[in-house]
Amino acid sequence: MRRQGWKRYVIGGRPTTKKLIVLVTALAALAVGATVAAAAAPTHEKVSFSGTDLVSAGELCDFDYAGPFRVEVNSIIFGNPDDPSKVIDHITLFKTHTNLDTNFSLTEVDHFTSVFNAGTDTVKQVGIFWHLRDASGKLVVVQAGQIVFDASTGDVLKVTPNFNPDFAAVICPALGGNTATS
Repeated sequence: MRRQGWKRYVIGGRPTTKKLIVLVTALAALAVGATVAAAAAPTHEKVSFSGTDLVSAGELCDFDYAGPFRVEVNSIIFGNPDDPSKVIDHITLFKTHTNLDTNFSLTEVDHFTSVFNAGTDTVKQVGIFWHLRDASGKLVVVQAGQIVFDASTGDVLKVTPNFNPDFAAVICPALGGNTATS
C-alpha cells in the first residue's frame, strides 16, 4: 500500500521543527482514515494541535532550543482515505523559537500548502516557510518557495533557490548561535 511508504517518510524525513509540517499531512490522513469515506467526493477534515520542540545543545544548535507551536490544517483527501490518491493540506504554523541560553526569541506565522500525490509518490510543499520576527516586530528572516520530497525515501527532489531546507542552518544563526556541526 503506497501510504505505508508515505508514513515512513513522514516519520523519518525532515529535520526537527519542519518535520512537523510533513507530519501534519499524515495526521490529517490518519484522522480521516478512521471515518467512512464517500465513494467519489473528496473528504474534508480540519485538525489543529500544539506542542513544543525541545532540543539539547549539540543536537541542533550550539545552545538549548525550545519551540512551542500551534498548527492548523485544512485537509482535502481524494480517493479512499485509507489509501488516498492525493491529499492537499492548507497549513498555518504559529511558532516561537527560543535560544534557552540567552532567552532570545523569534516568532513566526507561516502559511503553506502540502500536496501528497500517490501517483508520483511525492510530497510538494509551497508557500512561506520562514517568516521570523523579533520582539519589536522587525522581520528577521523570510523564505518562501517550493520543495518536493520523495514520499518513500524522504529525499529532496527539488527546491527553489530562496528556500534553505536545512532547519538548523536557518534557525541557529537567527537565534544568535551556530549549528551543532559548526
